Amino acid sequence: EETAKLIEKLDIKLDTEDKDKEGKPLLKAVMRRWLPAGEALLQMITIHLPSPVTAQKYRCELLYEGPGDDEAAMGIKNCDPKAPLMMYISKMVPTTDKGRFYAF
Repeated sequence: EETAKLIEKLDIKLDTEDKDKEGKPLLKAVMRRWLPAGEALLQMITIHLPSPVTAQKYRCELLYEGPGDDEAAMGIKNCDPKAPLMMYISKMVPTTDKGRFYAF
């Protein structure tokens, strides 16, 4: 009863299947309609973050420990798709197998 009043007051339009939900699933459906985080995050990312071409020029120094003028470093700085493939591992999590890790 209270939930229906709140949904109406906020002018949230729910699908028929979402109206039948209760508890946490209903709350999730309401929040997705009321505050679409995916849309907001995408807009913030596109507005506030620099393009990869701009950012790589200064990020390369932080991410790459090799010589600043070798083929890999120049490829990173220039966002060159034909440069050698480089991967950055930010975290390693041990597995149950001794000496093995998941790399992220």
